[in-house]
Amino acid sequence: MRSPGDAAETGFTLPEVLIALALLAVIASLLVEAIASTRLALQATDRQLSHGAVPATQAVLRRLIAEARPGPEASRQLDLDRAFIGGRDKVSFVSSFVAQGQFGGLWRYDLAVDPNDVSAAPGALVIAQRLLRPATAYAPDGAPPSTRSVLLKGVQDLRLRYFGVLEGDGAPQWHDSWQHPSRLPLLVSVDVRFAEKDQPDWVILVVAPSLALSAL
Repeated sequence: MRSPGDAAETGFTLPEVLIALALLAVIASLLVEAIASTRLALQATDRQLSHGAVPATQAVLRRLIAEARPGPEASRQLDLDRAFIGGRDKVSFVSSFVAQGQFGGLWRYDLAVDPNDVSAAPGALVIAQRLLRPATAYAPDGAPPSTRSVLLKGVQDLRLRYFGVLEGDGAPQWHDSWQHPSRLPLLVSVDVRFAEKDQPDWVILVVAPSLALSAL
């Protein structure tokens, strides 16, 4: 008969080792499948959120641009705080539209793509806003607040165009930029392009500022 010490030195038998390795292989395959399923579920969730974010973003931009305010009528110089200033890939303007829960008044909005947003590679459609004139004499915390919000992630390009009459135009036409001390464009076209092919489609948004005709 073998002593207890002899039994301890024998270790695992070959069948026991093979069974243990087989069990480990099964567990590893189950873990890989679980990780893959989780990744697919997260990607599907991201796609659903992206599809929902596009109409919400368009609704906000439609209201903001529709309620854009022109610069002072008597102004002949470009007021960087009051004038509508648009470029091919960014735009800055004053609007009276205020999202629910925010302090009322006139806000200046800056819309552009931020390529440095690491959470939304390759870039994010970002809107920054700062209060120019509160609706009442009271301003929160005694100073005009400012905020910055990410509207859409995974944005590769923002294309803006402006339809209207600038100096030298005989009739309204489309422009890639807009700078006028007191005049709003008649139409603003907003096109967003995503980096990934499976991102939601963006139907070009065309908005008419309601006060654009008053300055003609």
